[in-house]
Amino acid sequence: MKKILLGLLISSSIYAQNGTEIYLMDLSNVSGKITLKNPRNITERIGYDNQPFFHPTKPIIYYSSIRNGQSDIWAYDYKNGEHKQVTNTVDSEYSPTVTPDKKYLSCIVQRKSNGDQDLVKYNLENPADSQILFESQKVGKIGYQAWTNDDELVTFVLGEPQTLHYHNLTTKKDTIIASKIGRSLHQIPNKRAFSFVQEVGNKWLICAYSPMKNTIDVITESSPESEHYNAWTHDGLLLESRGMELHSYDTKSKKWRIVELPVGVPQKKLSRLMIKSNKIAIVFDE
Repeated sequence: MKKILLGLLISSSIYAQNGTEIYLMDLSNVSGKITLKNPRNITERIGYDNQPFFHPTKPIIYYSSIRNGQSDIWAYDYKNGEHKQVTNTVDSEYSPTVTPDKKYLSCIVQRKSNGDQDLVKYNLENPADSQILFESQKVGKIGYQAWTNDDELVTFVLGEPQTLHYHNLTTKKDTIIASKIGRSLHQIPNKRAFSFVQEVGNKWLICAYSPMKNTIDVITESSPESEHYNAWTHDGLLLESRGMELHSYDTKSKKWRIVELPVGVPQKKLSRLMIKSNKIAIVFDE
């Protein structure tokens, strides 16, 4: 993989508010070929339902939903088909993410009073119990996040340009890793590393950051015509949404291939993806 020196920074609103739906599907991978089956629209209402995140051990998908003029976090139990509201505050919550200890749901909170975007965690047993992790006034407005363990995470911080920050909660370390990054941040399965997308010249590169080595490796190029949303399967295939298509990348063969979408999904643009074992959640435009 090509190395990028970390000392070199490679240079509106963070949340789109158009109507979107979340589809849940079964996923299988046989010799690098992804097959999707049994699509079902789990939100099926007019409006913004987006940013799905699977609970790692329970049959639950958390997502952001705009109702009554603001966004709250909801939970969908795909075993019994029930929806439940998780947050209900005066502010708007986005980007729900279960923390590695599985005790909290960390979210971006957009403050109604001044537009700040803080990173806050909510107790999953009692969402009224919350704790601010990072304040906009100290670290900048946060848009997205990804965790690798209880102490380490990366965040997308808004600005000109937007930047990728690495945080160590034990040492209180906050390091700018890269700039001109995209909105898709993920832990790479079975690795203490994060993937992100970065604009370099006239290209968009999908990269891996290793906190242990303090290095960035280029994995592959992202399609310049996509919005650079991607996700990983548990066995290391990378998926990317490209307009109305879904593509997969094999890091061993270093080849992209199109993933056939099942009958029953809308002929609309795809955006965010989230994967858990044999399940995938895909966001479609209404």
